[in-house]
Amino acid sequence: MKKFLCQLLIFMFPFYFVAIAIAIFYYIGYEIGELCDFDSLIEAQRKDHSAFIGMGYNEQTAYYKISNANYYKADVIALGTSRVMQFRSDYFSGNFYNCGGAVNENYDEYLNFLKNMNYSPQIVLLGLDSWVFNDEWNKSCQEYSVYAPIMLTDRSTMSIMKAIIQDYMDGKWGVKDIHKFGMNYGFNGRVRDEGFRWDGSYYYGTLFRDPERHPDYMFTNTFDRIAGGYGRFEWGSNIDNETYECLEELLDYCKQNNIEVIGFAPPLAPSIYNKMVQSGNYGYLHEIAPACEQLFKRYDFLYVDYTDGAVLGVDDTYFLDGFHGSDVVYAYIINDLLERDSRLNEYIDKAKLNKMIDWHYDNLQLDYYVH
Repeated sequence: MKKFLCQLLIFMFPFYFVAIAIAIFYYIGYEIGELCDFDSLIEAQRKDHSAFIGMGYNEQTAYYKISNANYYKADVIALGTSRVMQFRSDYFSGNFYNCGGAVNENYDEYLNFLKNMNYSPQIVLLGLDSWVFNDEWNKSCQEYSVYAPIMLTDRSTMSIMKAIIQDYMDGKWGVKDIHKFGMNYGFNGRVRDEGFRWDGSYYYGTLFRDPERHPDYMFTNTFDRIAGGYGRFEWGSNIDNETYECLEELLDYCKQNNIEVIGFAPPLAPSIYNKMVQSGNYGYLHEIAPACEQLFKRYDFLYVDYTDGAVLGVDDTYFLDGFHGSDVVYAYIINDLLERDSRLNEYIDKAKLNKMIDWHYDNLQLDYYVH
């Protein structure tokens, strides 16, 4: 009998080891927030504005943004893809929230986001990515022909656990890494010091600390996309009429709900813009501004074309990658919009903004401690 029990224990040992390992990984996933109730993370950040939420395996960006938009009820919001996430509340004297990253596809998704809001903001800073006007990119986009509630994405604990363990086995993170930035939530927050600030803007910790490790260092990845015509840089000749119609519906909704819209084309790094023009593969690019200016004027809204980042007086060193400007670039955008005498002027402390621009400590970051 003793012999049998010994053999059984030996046989079961690997299973005990696996169970213990799974328990450890579960604890890690829960402790850093990947397996937590997401609403509890949102609530924790509202109480501690110094914490970032940077999920690595359980991203809930649209839900996170709509929850906070409805909570803060800011007079001014930014709406767009990740290319508007550099607008900071520090630029504003009034209430501001950045909804950037909550949308990714055509402008019917943007409209759906606004319909999920339980109040109407005074102003929407609307980022209009150039590729959304290209049928070769947006032909596969999901349609939001009817209202769709924005809810938590249902991702099973098992799938999250599997991804966490696989990345650990592949050497992408170690146990010691999860304590690097213990004030944050999520793997990206803990390991890379990256994530959403309380105001919805995004902080790129690893890129600031070690830019040469970024996959688009010197814009190599973006140049490859242009050469191959993929990854949002698909080649296209003319703007897509369906996109134009979706944008018109969005502006009409805002007009009916007394929401002022300030539209703009987020900037590309100057060398990226020049490469696209020189390639001759992006004919649609030159059709966007005239069409948008005409459409926005019809609704008495402002539209400004910043596609070529050089119009802001910046060069490539001000860009996080080929198509994401830095905090400094977006401060320049705000400053330029103020010169155009829009309603935005009511919500900006221009003296403070100018100090932040004058005192920025490099081309990617501003000094946020100006008083």
